Amino acid sequence: MKFKNGAFKMAHKMQAPVVPLSIVASAKIMPSHWMFPFRPGRSICKVVVHDPVESDGKTEEELAEAVREAIISGLPEDQRP
Repeated sequence: MKFKNGAFKMAHKMQAPVVPLSIVASAKIMPSHWMFPFRPGRSICKVVVHDPVESDGKTEEELAEAVREAIISGLPEDQRP
C-alpha cells in the first residue's frame, strides 16, 4: 500500500527527519471489518520505534520509500506485504 505524501512533503520542505513506527499484531485487536477494538491490546500489540530517517539529500519519493522499508523491517514475516 502506498503512503499519502503530505508528511513527506512537509519533512522534505523543512529538511526534518521522519521517525518510522511499526505496529506489530494490530489486526489481532482491531480486525479490518470491526468498527471498535475487538479486545484490549495490552501485551498483544507492540510498537517499534525506528531510527529517524533524514530527509536531507532525498526526494520526497526516496524519503517515503526509506520510511516504508524501515516500517516493514520492524514487522514479523507473516505481516510483511
